[in-house]
Amino acid sequence: MPAEQPVRRYPEMRSKVVVVTGGTSGIGLAAGQAFTREGAVVVLASRDEARAQAALRLFPDDAPVSWITCDTADGASVAALIEQVQARHGRLDYAFNNGGSSGGGGPIATMSEDTWRKAIDGYLTSVFLCMRQQIPVMLAGGGGVIVNNASVDGLRAYPFPGGGAYAAAKHGVLGLTKSAALEHASSGLRITAVCPGWVDTPPVARWLNDPAAAADIIRQTPRGRIGTPEEIANAVLWLCSDAASFMIGSPLIVDGGYMA
Repeated sequence: MPAEQPVRRYPEMRSKVVVVTGGTSGIGLAAGQAFTREGAVVVLASRDEARAQAALRLFPDDAPVSWITCDTADGASVAALIEQVQARHGRLDYAFNNGGSSGGGGPIATMSEDTWRKAIDGYLTSVFLCMRQQIPVMLAGGGGVIVNNASVDGLRAYPFPGGGAYAAAKHGVLGLTKSAALEHASSGLRITAVCPGWVDTPPVARWLNDPAAAADIIRQTPRGRIGTPEEIANAVLWLCSDAASFMIGSPLIVDGGYMA
C-alpha cells in the first residue's frame, strides 16, 4: 500500500521556499517539519553541523529540506545564507527568524558589557540582519511573510533574576517587527511575530532539572503544563498562511495563559 499522505491545511504553501533560522532543534526544528508536511521547500539554518545532520535524519527521506550554516549575529554570514537560498531555489516566500544565542545573563548592576552585547546581538541584532537580507528578496518576488520569534519576555520582565538582557532584546524584537511591518504593510510583504511562553526546548529542559524552578514555571502557566515545540510551530504556520492575511505587525501570544 502507498504511504499515507499527510493532511495539508495550507495548500498555498506547496513548493514555497522557507528559511528557518535556529532550525535544527526545539521550535525551529518543529517548524521546519511542519512546513515540509505542507509541501514547502525548507532551508534550515544554524551553526552546528553535527546537530544539523542529526536533525535532517528526523525528516522523511523524500522531504525537500536542506541545511546551510549560518551565524545569525554575523551580517556576512546571513547575507551568504540568503544568497545561497536564492542560488538554489530562486526565491524566498517565508522566513521564521527563530535563531538566537547569548553569552549568559546576570543582574543588571553587575552584568559585563560583553555579556550584554552578546545577548543583544544574539537575539535582536540577528533579527535585524535577517530581515535586512530577506525583505529585498521577498519584495522582488512579489511578497512573502516574515515571522520573528519574540517570546512573552518581549512583553514583560523576565520572570527570574538575571534575564534583563534577554528581555530587553525580545522587547526590541517586537519594536523592530512592528516598525518593519508598517514600512511594508501595503507592499504585499507581511511581517509579524510569535510570542511563546514556556516551551519544552533544550534550554528550558535545563531549568526543569531544578525542582524549584520547574514548580515556578508550571505555576506561571495556567494551562498546567509547558507548551510543545509543535504547538508553537502550528502558530508560526498559521501566521505564514493566507488565513492570517490581515496579521500585520501584531504579535501572536501562544503561552498557555501566561500573559492572560
